[in-house]
Amino acid sequence: MKDRLNSHEAYTILFSPRSLTGALLKHNPATGMFHLRSLQHAQLHNLELERLTLFNPTAIGSIITQWYAACDQSTPLLFALHGPAIEEHMLLLHTAHPNDSHFPISHAPHLSWKHTYLYSLDHRHCFYLCGMPKPLLFQYQLMAIEHNLPLTLLTTERMALAHCYRAMNGAAYRPAQLAHALQMQHNRIERLFFKEDLSRMLIIPSHIKVDDSIRLPLLAACGLFAMQGL
Repeated sequence: MKDRLNSHEAYTILFSPRSLTGALLKHNPATGMFHLRSLQHAQLHNLELERLTLFNPTAIGSIITQWYAACDQSTPLLFALHGPAIEEHMLLLHTAHPNDSHFPISHAPHLSWKHTYLYSLDHRHCFYLCGMPKPLLFQYQLMAIEHNLPLTLLTTERMALAHCYRAMNGAAYRPAQLAHALQMQHNRIERLFFKEDLSRMLIIPSHIKVDDSIRLPLLAACGLFAMQGL
């Protein structure tokens, strides 16, 4: 789900079965850069998010509410999920404007599917496609409602990374460039980024220490912000 907002600040949370990463980002339209205002990270040791299912929504909601309490309560909240509950595919199609019937996937009613265009090659068009179980989506939406959190966007980490890659290259972005990079990395979006790319996207204050394991979640956080169209 997605709304376009005029705010230049957002709080992002990256969910994986073993950890949560929260980041408050501010966007500077003049420079195009993101600024990291705060960073939180929590390891999960008691199966709170086994296969991304909220087995302990009270504990997860409590962590998020505590982190978000430092924000202005109108700051949009953006979620990205990464884990085995999500179906993800890279597909080459003969149309650049597909509808659901063009995707060779199961259209089981319990799954919600989204796709994004990546590139075209030899008259075929590559899309990233992700499917999330509807009960899982409902869990996260219900948690946000119960804790009065302004959840604005809920997507996958790879979807966010695809948008981060586009935003990182700005006006120089070309689908052909992405096609070459993805082919070199066997269509693994998360492998498109180098260590120094984070500093190209995000200004990190000296008092915030960023471990290497947080690098990809922070790039995804920038992608979430970029998906807002800001």
